[in-house]
Amino acid sequence: METKKYVPVIGVEIHLELNTKTKMFSQAINSFSKEENTNISLIDLGFLGTLPKVNEEAVKKAIFLASALNMNIESALCFDRKNYFYPDLPKGYQITQQFRPIGTNGFINIPTQENQQKQIAIQRIHLEEDTAKQIHKDEFTYLDYNRAGAPLIEIVTYPVMSSAEEAAAYVDEIRKLALFLKISDAKLEEGSLRADINLSLKEATSNEFGTKVEIKNINSISNIKKAINLEIEEQTNLLNYAQKVQQVTKRYDDKNNLNKVLREKTDSVDYRYFPETNIPCFALTNEYKNQVLLEIKPTPEQVKLKLKEALISDFYIDQILNNVDFWEYLDSVDYHNLEKTTKVFFAEIVPIINKVGFQNLNIKPSFLKQVLEKLEENKINLQHVKKILPIKNKEVNLTLDEIIHNLDIKVYTREELETLLDELINEHQEYISKNTNNNDKIEKFLMGQAMKKTKSNANPTELSEIISKKLAFN
Repeated sequence: METKKYVPVIGVEIHLELNTKTKMFSQAINSFSKEENTNISLIDLGFLGTLPKVNEEAVKKAIFLASALNMNIESALCFDRKNYFYPDLPKGYQITQQFRPIGTNGFINIPTQENQQKQIAIQRIHLEEDTAKQIHKDEFTYLDYNRAGAPLIEIVTYPVMSSAEEAAAYVDEIRKLALFLKISDAKLEEGSLRADINLSLKEATSNEFGTKVEIKNINSISNIKKAINLEIEEQTNLLNYAQKVQQVTKRYDDKNNLNKVLREKTDSVDYRYFPETNIPCFALTNEYKNQVLLEIKPTPEQVKLKLKEALISDFYIDQILNNVDFWEYLDSVDYHNLEKTTKVFFAEIVPIINKVGFQNLNIKPSFLKQVLEKLEENKINLQHVKKILPIKNKEVNLTLDEIIHNLDIKVYTREELETLLDELINEHQEYISKNTNNNDKIEKFLMGQAMKKTKSNANPTELSEIISKKLAFN
């Protein structure tokens, strides 16, 4: 056996389902989680005489994505027919964009294991319609046409990745981007983001790529890593034993942790692409594209930059970038100090979210802004915030002032706390004398007395500082 060093060459194709209200070329509802074969139209089923109508909402979302991926956006919107026969394709062809994809030659940055960034070159993105869903049960195959005609964007990279970690990081960055742009729910496990891996090996000293194997429809980030590492190992073993890698299509079997061959790929299929005759090309003028891009949401990269400028910790940044709901909430608070907003959000709001779920959070961003303003005015302190927010989440109709009144909240100035501590020290001289050599015990005692006197309204951190200072001089 001859052992050589091989380098993986990896490209990724992603099918991203768009969250439009209706399908790509019909007025049928774009939802296939309902009862089978209910969200369909004659257009989706390929009835003769029906004509497609382009969904402008899908076009706008494609422009958002192309812009966010730093792509050249095509000057005209054109569609083509991809001709093939399969039961999940009732028309006998798929409407796609073969010749003039809406976006070309872009890139996205991904994090590397060395805490650096790598730029992943993206060849093209194009709009197309989805096929019906096949459901295999017993010896039968059932077809659910709810998915037929759903709007998709296909995102195709150049073969520029060289490890399972890079490919997984790339798919995860696309997932985050789709969520932040609000163009898809991007759920791998539900199929609204489907990743296909194209993988070959080349000798480390050569520029010639090996035979490519495709792994279809991997349904999680962790499975992408597993499937790629398995394929790298298998191809390496074949080449080391002077055997040929077969050009095949596989799928990853997560139950048995192996890549199963679906079919051989001998020659590239001739789909007889030609322009879609029922949809004329539309001009995508700069004026139109600029108008569309006025509505684009910030990308994760832009959000990260804003958070870093606000001196937010890397830990909080990671949490926010992995949960777009967190960012939208923080951004909606619209308070002048983003760092303080973030700290209070994670300290007090996130624990409530963890208990009840984001959908049951009744504390609106505008209410949190009021709380932060009261903090800034020293009308409440952080201890009060810990009480106020859980009450608000349960008693939605209570105003902030009503909650403050009900809690009998009073904020003590430092001077008031120092005066109170002087009184307590004088009042409890006997206790202090008995425990002269145990300042910790004295401090806990005085803290308890002070919190009792102030009905827990005093700031414990400030109290502790004052007590320590006074005991040092006693």
